[in-house]
Amino acid sequence: MFSSCFLPVFLLFSATATGAEAVITASRGETVLLPCPSLFDYRDTVSVKWEKDGESGLCGYRIINNKTSDHVCNPRFKVNADPIGLIITDVRGSDAGVYNCSMSRMIPPPTVEDFSVLILQVNVSASLMVQQVNISNQHCVELLCSLEGLSPEQVNFTWTRESEQLLHQNNPSNMSSTLTLCKPHWREGDTFTCQASYSSNHTLYSKSITIKSSNKGGTEISWLLIGSAIGASVGVLFIILLCVVIYKCKKKENASDPIVFSNKVYENLTSFTARPTVEPGTGLSTRTNPRPNPQGANQTQREECIYEN
Repeated sequence: MFSSCFLPVFLLFSATATGAEAVITASRGETVLLPCPSLFDYRDTVSVKWEKDGESGLCGYRIINNKTSDHVCNPRFKVNADPIGLIITDVRGSDAGVYNCSMSRMIPPPTVEDFSVLILQVNVSASLMVQQVNISNQHCVELLCSLEGLSPEQVNFTWTRESEQLLHQNNPSNMSSTLTLCKPHWREGDTFTCQASYSSNHTLYSKSITIKSSNKGGTEISWLLIGSAIGASVGVLFIILLCVVIYKCKKKENASDPIVFSNKVYENLTSFTARPTVEPGTGLSTRTNPRPNPQGANQTQREECIYEN
């Protein structure tokens, strides 16, 4: 009687502490939801972190008043609000694995931990994919080779260019390999071949890729140079136009100044010119007739002199 009463309580506590595994199956290219139900009250503040195959940093967010915030997730992984969970878009074979959703209630204290475990299975046919990864360094090239559609097993990758074997980095957790080369160790038009040997069935998969011209960086640099040239030309034209406007304004100000005439002082000079007379006994028989003066003999002759300051 005693054991039968406390058995359900023990099972409930065990499920909460260890989490319950759920298996979700999806096909390649689909969108799948990985639920992460919370046992906490909707008013609590909960921190949620997702891991895949023991690797952290897949996705993280907070739940406050049953709403999510502060999303930090890898590409193709999005947070779903209702029901709370993680959405994976464009499912790939490499997405298959074990996912762990860890929850920590921070408010109200004390901190309480909870988690749930999900297994994602992806139905894809076995295939080897090789793709060029976009990186910021335009002088380097990065190639990714991944084996999809098979259960995680020991895979041996090799990279070759013609008959030359190249050093690479393997990632056994998702059965992939990365090849990174920087100039002058690669050039446009080079063909690289990735081979993957699957240990379970001893099958060899092979696929090649040719490095194509990537004009993205060059186009960005060209547009940057063109924009700089246009900006410099506009700046020079603006300066020239500004100088012309200033010159015309100065010239207009000088032309509109009031005309100042020099002061002129008129000075009247009055001189007396004596009327010519004949001395007695000079013996002159010719009589000098002075120039008639209509205003009288005593009228003074006016001379005007103009002085300019």
